[in-house]
Amino acid sequence: MTEAESQREQKPGHLVIFYLLTTAIACMGWIPFAAYQVGILHWRIPAEIPIIAQYSPTLAAFILIAIEGGRGGLWRFLKSFVKWRIGIQWYAVALLTAPIMGVSLIALHAFEGKYVPTIASLQGWQFHVAGFIEKFGDALRGTASSTDLFHSLAQWASRGVWQAALAILGLAIANGGLSEEAGWRGYALTRLLSGRRALVASLWVGLMWGLWHTGPVFWIGVFQKNWSVVAVPIEYTLGTVPLSVLICWVFINAKRSLLPGILFHASYNSTFFFLTVLWTPGKPVVSILEWLAATIVAALLAILIGRRSLLATTTA
Repeated sequence: MTEAESQREQKPGHLVIFYLLTTAIACMGWIPFAAYQVGILHWRIPAEIPIIAQYSPTLAAFILIAIEGGRGGLWRFLKSFVKWRIGIQWYAVALLTAPIMGVSLIALHAFEGKYVPTIASLQGWQFHVAGFIEKFGDALRGTASSTDLFHSLAQWASRGVWQAALAILGLAIANGGLSEEAGWRGYALTRLLSGRRALVASLWVGLMWGLWHTGPVFWIGVFQKNWSVVAVPIEYTLGTVPLSVLICWVFINAKRSLLPGILFHASYNSTFFFLTVLWTPGKPVVSILEWLAATIVAALLAILIGRRSLLATTTA
């Protein structure tokens, strides 16, 4: 890549276009689907539409990189998904940070004498996962093909603990890792890193990332004039800002490979759902506030441990 190509692809001014395009693609899926759900729109909107809308950061990134860098830019971008020689320690950080957060919270509960579920309570856990997937599919009220897909996945997950774990991890990789990381880290963070401290760049990405999180639930609330849904993107932002710091720390130390970021995102989401919804349905093992606090503590530790890379001014 020539210096001119690098400067063109890293141009920070394109971030505004990226964010507007990301939001537009998302809203084109989420808003009509929400309108259909509340009966305002009578055209049937299939469940695939809001699912595709979740991929708006990745879609926007591919569109803009194709425009800015052409075929060569797309090829370089695609290679960042499979750049796997990054050091085993960064795979460990990506996969184990969230589980360590969960174990720490459970240990804290035990120390304080609070409720901690036993290992025996994991028996039949796969049926909790199957029920969760079924409910997710029902909530979408999509086409027959999408309903059958979630039903088949739920049946497969119910066969055993390993199948259930793989189903949740697979969903987390597809819905979160692959759907967002290419945009937030691969496009936005890469451009913000130029001439800035990595920590500052990660905070900006975390803010954009959190406020983007509206989704059909938010818009259904807007249509129903349930203004409490305004808290949805705010609550997401409280989590995405420290999480952005953590993933940025891995990203810049893993040769800007997207692979560990995708795995980090998936591990974080699947651990969160395991502790709040799937282990003991109806009785979360940890609260959302506790999980957010653990994420903030983990981010502060990352800043302390990785201050050399996070506090340094980076270049393109």
